[in-house]
Amino acid sequence: MKLPSLERLSEEALSAARRFPIVVVCGLIAAVAGILLVDAGESEELYLRVLYAASLGLPLFVGLELVAERRGWGAGVRFALLAAGAALLLAIYLLRPGWSDDVALERYFQLWLGFHLFVAVGPYIGVDEQNGFWQYNMSLFLRFLVATLFAVVLYFGLSVALLAIDNLFGLEVDGEWYGRLWFTVAFVFHPWFFLGGVPGALPELDRTRLYPQGLKVFAQYILAPIVTLYLVILTVYLGKVLVTQAWPSGWIGWLVSSVAVAGILSLLLLQPIREGEENRWVGTYARWFWIALIPSIGMLLAAIWKRIDQYGITERRYFLVVLSVWLAGIALFFILRRRGSIKVIPATLAVITFATLAGPWGAYAVSERSQVAR
Repeated sequence: MKLPSLERLSEEALSAARRFPIVVVCGLIAAVAGILLVDAGESEELYLRVLYAASLGLPLFVGLELVAERRGWGAGVRFALLAAGAALLLAIYLLRPGWSDDVALERYFQLWLGFHLFVAVGPYIGVDEQNGFWQYNMSLFLRFLVATLFAVVLYFGLSVALLAIDNLFGLEVDGEWYGRLWFTVAFVFHPWFFLGGVPGALPELDRTRLYPQGLKVFAQYILAPIVTLYLVILTVYLGKVLVTQAWPSGWIGWLVSSVAVAGILSLLLLQPIREGEENRWVGTYARWFWIALIPSIGMLLAAIWKRIDQYGITERRYFLVVLSVWLAGIALFFILRRRGSIKVIPATLAVITFATLAGPWGAYAVSERSQVAR
């Protein structure tokens, strides 16, 4: 593998800044807010709110820029779209003080997940390019992994350098500098490097047949066997529950969720090769994965219902119920439609993520009514 030259890296950085200027600005704002937050004093809440909103702007504006780029929208429409995104971040900034720390953290994760799902599926809404959709997300996934690896190495390398200066030269390096360094690497270097690898000319990706062999090895020989093993364990445990008439353990929620995530990831990674003559097993594996997941989902719903009946609804129980119902719907969809579009997975999950964020039907309002009633 040929390593990129410094000249190429600098060209990618400049290209990324020109292509995603607002994303780079959000990263810089988040980094400055984080650096100031390290020793904020009485201004801690202000810097935390800025960091909260600006960091969410990274995936949000990447998605908006890519959608505008794919649709070929002019400067006027693009400006209106980005202005709407900025207004949304401003609303989040203003609403943040009214949320408790726990609710703010959960809402942050919801928004973070929803915006990343929007990046994954936004440019391909209404576009029937299955291979292009997979190639696009594969490129983003691999670039994110590389950016994360480089950022971690850079952070620890510079941290050791600071430690060496402190110990070898007797120059006192305040511990807060490590926090400042982390915010700089996390919100300036990492997103900027990632943006340099975001694919352009998206329509051309549908004609690309690139498939890294490492992905097949990882999905076929590591993920798929692990998922199969745990589905067997869950099925045997379900048999035990039916024989002993004992309610499923509360821990079952984490196990079913983990198996579902790993299984879906393995299917997504294997998607491009399932049509090959030598890879017919992928279709069989996919069908039986969804079938075997249904009883586990039923067991999970039974376990959650028992806790809700005893202690009422909390945000986490609400999300588990929603996740279980979504998994059941996705499983039935792919059982009935063996060649259903994989775009259904991120698209429906994004809709559910945003739909449960607020409103009387949202996780926080429902759990509050339930707990107050108790």
